[in-house]
Amino acid sequence: MTASPLPPLVVAANRLPVSRCDDGWAPSPGGLVRALLPMLRDSGGIWVGWTGVPDDDATPFTHEGVALHPVPLDATEVAGYYEGFANDTLWPLYHDAIRESGYHAEQWDTYVTVNERFADVLAEVSPPNSLVWVHDYHLQLVPALLRARRTDVRIGFFDHIPFPPLELFSRLPSREEIVRGLLGADLVGFQRHGDARNFAAAATELLGAHGDDDAITFDGHTTTVGAFPISIDVEEFETLAAGRTTRQR
Repeated sequence: MTASPLPPLVVAANRLPVSRCDDGWAPSPGGLVRALLPMLRDSGGIWVGWTGVPDDDATPFTHEGVALHPVPLDATEVAGYYEGFANDTLWPLYHDAIRESGYHAEQWDTYVTVNERFADVLAEVSPPNSLVWVHDYHLQLVPALLRARRTDVRIGFFDHIPFPPLELFSRLPSREEIVRGLLGADLVGFQRHGDARNFAAAATELLGAHGDDDAITFDGHTTTVGAFPISIDVEEFETLAAGRTTRQR
């Protein structure tokens, strides 16, 4: 019996897996790229993200067999969405409020605008019935926004940082909008079981959703929740470790 082919895989992250260099584009450092780029390269997948350069006019291109679709951001949007709401508001709050977060309405508005733009690009480029995998705290509104645009795709979301307990999360003025955005996914994954429990508590307490740490139902849609610690390409690292340069060092 022949196995059914897997549906097309589309990845959405704040950044593309490549950065500009003198010769064009080169793979970017970081765990997410290490973990996902080989899989997309082998399957001919799609990656949607920002180039990392404000006001960049890059058009869609292919790198090592992966179709890359840039999402443009101007300097004001980078300041409000990325440096502001994502990294000045969410990042410290999600890391147990290691420092005081900034709360600025205009930064939240920019975060919404950029998430809508990502959802628009994903809705346009995702093949029919594809799997769309959205990554990290920069894009927490995208699952629900994409579901409103494309009912045929299956949506996953993975959070690469902690998800805070309800007592901390409740400090966030846009807390209900964030949870509602994540519940647009069919599957929401976290690094730790404690993060999944925190998210389930936020969904039930703030939105009146029903369920437990494994599945949450809200507005007629059920989202599976779980802990799935991200790994690396072990074979690639074994090859690097055995290489001559590494042995010489």
